[in-house]
Amino acid sequence: GYYEGTWIGHLDALGKKTEWREKTGKVIQYGAKLGAFMLKEDFGYEGEAIGRLKSLSKLVGASRKIFKLGKFLKHFEDIADIQEETSLAPIFWLDFAMNMAKDVTENIETITKFGFVPKSYGVIMGSQAEDIADFTKMVQCAVSFVVGLIEIGRMEDKIAKCQDQKKLKKLHLKNSFLYWALLKYVTDGLKCAASLGYSWAPDKRMAIICGLLAGVADARKQTLKNWDKSGKGYTPSIGPYTF
Repeated sequence: GYYEGTWIGHLDALGKKTEWREKTGKVIQYGAKLGAFMLKEDFGYEGEAIGRLKSLSKLVGASRKIFKLGKFLKHFEDIADIQEETSLAPIFWLDFAMNMAKDVTENIETITKFGFVPKSYGVIMGSQAEDIADFTKMVQCAVSFVVGLIEIGRMEDKIAKCQDQKKLKKLHLKNSFLYWALLKYVTDGLKCAASLGYSWAPDKRMAIICGLLAGVADARKQTLKNWDKSGKGYTPSIGPYTF
């Protein structure tokens, strides 16, 4: 079309990606939440803006939960790769199981919270649904962090052996996704720990910042993967670990 290859075309392609909208929404959600917190705690502001920011954060958070319904289905695509794993299959199967459990429990929390099913449907479907979802996600983040370290080691071996400059640039970009994923796992895990009230977890301010950083890491990956409408992806031109 007329706008293909332009900024409008790129943004249109991104806007059609549900996962990109959900991850970008996470940045907006926690950015608004942090703004409201800082206005009140750091500047002593008690005006209307705080209420507006809190409402924005709450509404975007609710939208994100709806976007994630059925997300667990995408993990079935990982089974073929895990079956080919020879040396470390158990940890990859555990990662698969925890990602499935995380998404399923989050979906259960959503359908309970929004009244799709009665809240009297047992402890998982009832008042403990949010805590169960947070605990499952915290454990998943820990497992995925270990898997991420393994994948980074393998990717850096490929980079060390690669002689093709074009392919090397793509490998560097994929490696940057893995490094940023580690940031996401750490910050998301800490945010869940704070929600669960563990004594070693960060305070409210740092928990919000953790949510924002996790959102930035997620949104970055989805933006760079889907920037090109043709599906070729993004080619880093400044620094593969930064952009």
